[in-house]
Amino acid sequence: MYCNACGKAMAEDDRVCSRCGNMVGIPPTPKKLIRSRAERKIAGVCAGLAQYFNLDVLLVRILCVFLTAATGVCPGVVTYMLAWIIVPSEPELKPVVAAQQPVTS
Repeated sequence: MYCNACGKAMAEDDRVCSRCGNMVGIPPTPKKLIRSRAERKIAGVCAGLAQYFNLDVLLVRILCVFLTAATGVCPGVVTYMLAWIIVPSEPELKPVVAAQQPVTS
């Protein structure tokens, strides 16, 4: 077996390449831009951007407000609303309810 990143020969049971440190055998999950449900204040756009770019949510919110004020309120609000419409929301996690078993006496 060979490493997909650097091409070094590896043993069949290796999971990490000793040359480049890349994980082998597990395809990486692609990053997706989604609106956050947990950290949302209005629509979750800023929280989703923060998660996508690995930034602090407060920093993204301050940057959004600053850019909206600097470019005029209308372009910033319209951009936020478009992102609200276009960017999909994070899927809702529903609790798993355990099946009740009959009581026998």
